[in-house]
Order: sequence, then C-alpha cells, then structure tokens
Amino acid sequence: MKKQGKLVITKIQNYIFSLLYDNANRVMQINCDGNEDTILNNIYIGKVTNIVTNINAAFVEFSKGKTGYYPLDDGIEPQYVNLERQPGPLRVGDEIIVQIVKESVGNKEPVISGNINFVGKYVVFSLKNRGLSFSNKIKWPELKESITRRYEELGYHDFGFIIRTNAMHASAESIFDEIDFFSRLWLAVSDLRIYRKCYSLIYQAPKSYITSIRDGYHHEVSQIITDNEEIFNEIQDYLDVYQPEDVNKLKMYDNPVTTLQTLYNVRKELENALSEKVWLRSGGYIIIQPTEAFVSIDVNSGKYVSKKDAQKEYYKINLEAAEEIAHQIRLRNLSGIIIVDFINMLVRDNQDKLMKSFEQFVSEDPIKTTIVDMTKLNLVELTRKKARRPLHELVDKSILLK
Repeated sequence: MKKQGKLVITKIQNYIFSLLYDNANRVMQINCDGNEDTILNNIYIGKVTNIVTNINAAFVEFSKGKTGYYPLDDGIEPQYVNLERQPGPLRVGDEIIVQIVKESVGNKEPVISGNINFVGKYVVFSLKNRGLSFSNKIKWPELKESITRRYEELGYHDFGFIIRTNAMHASAESIFDEIDFFSRLWLAVSDLRIYRKCYSLIYQAPKSYITSIRDGYHHEVSQIITDNEEIFNEIQDYLDVYQPEDVNKLKMYDNPVTTLQTLYNVRKELENALSEKVWLRSGGYIIIQPTEAFVSIDVNSGKYVSKKDAQKEYYKINLEAAEEIAHQIRLRNLSGIIIVDFINMLVRDNQDKLMKSFEQFVSEDPIKTTIVDMTKLNLVELTRKKARRPLHELVDKSILLK
C-alpha cells in the first residue's frame, strides 16, 4: 500500500482549489471551482425543441434558454416526464429527464444523455448498462466472485453498477451500502418528474472539491485540510452522509503564524501547473500547448548532447519526460487528443522500451488514458477521457499576481 498524502483545499479570490499531495509533498492533481458554476453531471427536466435526423440527434432545452445536444443512438429509452407516454422515438415537445455529460466547448452546446449516472466512492450507478462490472484495475478473482455472488442474491437487476478501484480497500458492507443508496437516489430523482416543472434542476452534482475527496484513493489520503470555515462545514456535512468513515481525516487549519497557502506553497504550485514550460532534472524540458483540436507536448534536450552518446542521452531524456508528461496530464486535467513529440531516437529497442514505460506511467492515472501509437517521427498520440474542463480553462492566471 502506498504511503498516505494530503488533500489541501483553499480559496483564492472566487476560486476554490483542491490540491492532492502525495507522501513526498508532490502535487499530483489540482481541481478548481471557478467563478462559473459547472453544470457537468447535473440532472434536469428538459424539453425536445428539435430533431435532426441526418445527424441522428435531438436538441433539448434543459434550462431556460440553454440547449443541449442529445444523441439518439445512446441505446437507452428516454425517461419521459409523462408516465403515460408510450415507448418510442422522441418527438418535438416531449419532456424528458436528462443529465449533462459534457460541458459546452466553444460554440458547441453541452452534450446531454438519458443515461443517468451517479459516481460514488466505491461504485458508479448507470441506468443504461444493467448488471455488474468491475474496474480493470481490480485483479482479485476472489473479490469479484464474492461481490458478484452477493449482488445476485440481493437482486439489483434494474440498474447497472461498476465497482471502482477504491473498492479494493473497502468492506462489502460499504460497497453495498453505496449500491443501495444510489438505487434509492435514482428512484427519488425519478419521482421528482411528477412534481417539478420543465427546465427544473432535479439533481445537482457535487462540486469538484467534494469529488476530489470522493475520487481520491482513500487509502492514499490521510488528511483533508482546509483553512476556510464555510468549506470545512460543507465537507463535514458531505462526509457525515456519504463517507462517515473519513470524517476523522478532515482538519481545520488555523495556525496564526503561517498560512495554509504558504505552508504548502499553493500559489507557486498553481503557477507551475499553468506554465507552458516544465523543466526536467536532466536539464531538458517539455513545452505544453493546448489548442482547440488537441494538446501538443514537445520534448527538448535543453542542452548540448555529445554526438558520441547522443542516442543514449536522448532515450534518458525521453524516459524522464514520459514520466513527467503522465504527471502533468493528470495535474492539469488535460483531455481529448494529446500529441507528444519526443526527441527523435534511431534505435528501435529504445523506442519500444520508451513506449512500454510510458504506458506504465499513464496507467497510474485514475482517469482512463490510452496510448494509440508512435509514428516514425517519434510522435506519440494518446487520448484521455474528458471528466472536467482543464485547469488552464478554469483559472485566470492574473489572480496569482494579487
């Protein structure tokens, strides 16, 4: 088991930052709640305003004046507000329950779905994928068999559940308490369609500093520290209901001599995470440049490399860069298509070893990250699932100067 680190949550102006530190006080991940409230994973009662058959999609107004893109091929029957509505294709004017699964990007509307999901500490509830499945990182057949056996006995067959990696260190009771909770939560949310008007928000997803607590591997975090009383009270209320076993980890920082932000060098960590250039121990560096289509990451040697040992040194720099790139992707919450331009290597064996190591580095990311391939020019393409907006889109760097 890894040694335990800390989750530090603090407020700078109107931004709330949660920084996950490992046991060596290295920041592994930064989440931010900015000036604008996120709508990701919120659930609404929406109305179908248009159906476009040539793109097999509908447009649904989920909040007054706000429309989302609703794919018609997501494989789930719409959750109609009118309980007497017969199953069948969507029609303009239908009122349905929808969840925001992707926030708006540029001029693109948010993507919404009828497949309702709830993410917990140990399980993910899914209205669409009925049955039980497990995170790929859970390798213990005995654990899978015991959970599956109990799941079948209890008969939660109307819903789907994915057992998360966190569950490896949880008791069966905790896992099934969460399964039962989400089953009841969906029934409660579903019942609200009868009483709420169209465009109503019927479920508000937790803020990112709450999900940092939920999603952080609980066996790796020994303390949750904040210097803000309002945040402290909100987290305590959350833990009392959802994670009572972690209440004792929550600490209020009130040292009058040194601020929490100074103690953990928060502003400097944020500045580094928003910087284009990241230095490597070898003297090399990487340049990270997000664009609208993809994220470009360029690896540079940064100093003179002798011709005699050039290929050996290039491999060493690339290997160090690969580990740091995996760290920076998680730290900054980069997602979508990511193109890495490694220093050109002529030795095939070095390329193979680099790719194998890179795959191991990105496999430690809690969010699914897939390496596609390396081209002859040493360009590596990888993809990372979009969970939330990246840090650079959420934070105005000018707040660090004040």
